[in-house]
Amino acid sequence: MNLIAGQNNVGKSNILRVIARTFNNEPGKKTYSRWDRPVGDAEHAFVRAQVFSLEQIFEWSKLRALPTEVLEQLRSFLGLHGIASTLGPDLVCLGISDGGLGDDPALKRMAVEAHGGQLAEVLSSRLTSTTGGGPGGDAHRVLDWLVKQRPTPSSFTVGGVRSISDDSAADPDLNGRSIKRRLLELQNPSTDRLRDKEVFLKVQDFVRAVLDDHTITIDVPHDLSTIHVTQGGHTLPIENMGTGVHEVVIIAAAATVTQNSILCVEEPEVHLHPILQRKLLSYLESSTNNQYFIATHSAHMLDSAIGSIFHVTRDQGVSHVRFAGSAKARAAICADLGYRPSDLVQTNAVLWVEGPSDRIYLKHWIEKLAPGEFVEGTHYSVMFYGGALLSALSPLDAEEVEEFISLRSLNRYMMVLIDSDKTSRNARINANKRRVVDDLAKDPSTGLAWVTAGYTIENYVPEEILCDAVRKAHPSTGKRELAGMERWKNPLDAARIGVKQPSKVAVAKMAVDGWGDDWPLDLRKRVLEVIDLIRAANSHT
Repeated sequence: MNLIAGQNNVGKSNILRVIARTFNNEPGKKTYSRWDRPVGDAEHAFVRAQVFSLEQIFEWSKLRALPTEVLEQLRSFLGLHGIASTLGPDLVCLGISDGGLGDDPALKRMAVEAHGGQLAEVLSSRLTSTTGGGPGGDAHRVLDWLVKQRPTPSSFTVGGVRSISDDSAADPDLNGRSIKRRLLELQNPSTDRLRDKEVFLKVQDFVRAVLDDHTITIDVPHDLSTIHVTQGGHTLPIENMGTGVHEVVIIAAAATVTQNSILCVEEPEVHLHPILQRKLLSYLESSTNNQYFIATHSAHMLDSAIGSIFHVTRDQGVSHVRFAGSAKARAAICADLGYRPSDLVQTNAVLWVEGPSDRIYLKHWIEKLAPGEFVEGTHYSVMFYGGALLSALSPLDAEEVEEFISLRSLNRYMMVLIDSDKTSRNARINANKRRVVDDLAKDPSTGLAWVTAGYTIENYVPEEILCDAVRKAHPSTGKRELAGMERWKNPLDAARIGVKQPSKVAVAKMAVDGWGDDWPLDLRKRVLEVIDLIRAANSHT
């Protein structure tokens, strides 16, 4: 899935069609366009590429006709280093040129790195009746032959102007014309097309998922007078429903009736609440098998972790499309669309920590207890407030603390992780930290103050793991015997480890890399509280 965003005057409807032809993706959930590094050549570090699963490749029609022996040799060839993708097992990343064909320089670099030896020579002979040609020559011919076997998908467009038409005689299209007749045919198929009923039920499932109501049913009366929508036991003609329902039904029909194709959709966010926009993208990604190019002005869609994002700009009468892979590039899109930071607010939950090392630990712990459940930047953001704010400010600096506390008004769901800096069990945290804790305690369902159960966050790291991390991060410590860790002392104190200014970030990276299933002190309980907060913040998205 690809999201295309830019100003109104850049002609995105035409750009959608051009991009679809250029990328020429093989549709399907296991194929997608991205920027990958299939080879190690620094001069050509990144090329536009398509990623295929081996299962998908061997479904191509010309490959199905090959003898079993050749298929097994080809499977081994595609597993060679330099050809097999680093993105995951049984994946192959193939460079694609601007014309949608194999990118020859990229294929040659892959071939040289893989070489392939006798295996490549045998395959080149069987597939192309040619061998030889210098280093990587046989492997290059095999890759070039393979790319040329990709099926060419059909492409369709769902325009920006969509409406459910009364014109039952019109030729079916994907923008709502004759949609009633098409849905009626799917709802009541002829004997030789009984499986069309399954397509109709998929359209209904689509509407249910996006509108977040699994009781909804749709049906078309025999006279094509309307589309009946039944919700909560009440049946109304679609004309009496919100315009967003119209939009969802049209897009549902288009995305479901169209199979294994490229589908270009203009501004699907029209009349859709932000939550429904995200549900729409999620359903398209998980439950349909098309490749989507979506033109959008919605920051809520750009906030999704699904798909690739491209920025369309216009300069001297020429439109330019650029991949927006970084946070900075995505922020530029929002600015181009006229959004202000106050419009976007923040993500659903904000986790405030003192510095970058705390973020490393926190992300690791969240992933350990809720693997794959959350995406940073979508479900939550980690923000730095700087330890000095709450540790070193005096009572005369109350204004700065008040400003920090008031940040909660920007985001209802907020967690603050605070180093206690306590030197004994009975010591008290300072007044500034107490103010933050007390304020968040006023609404514990949306606010959480986590004060560490030791002097600092590093006291949660098991002693053996932390000592090993310090030695790896600072080899100068050598075989220095480190004093035992104490709960109410800084474990990274210079007197203990022999480094005046240790890199807390480097130590954190090494520590989480060697972390097992240890949960000292109140660590597990606290992390579960953070996870519950994030879940609550995202319960309606």
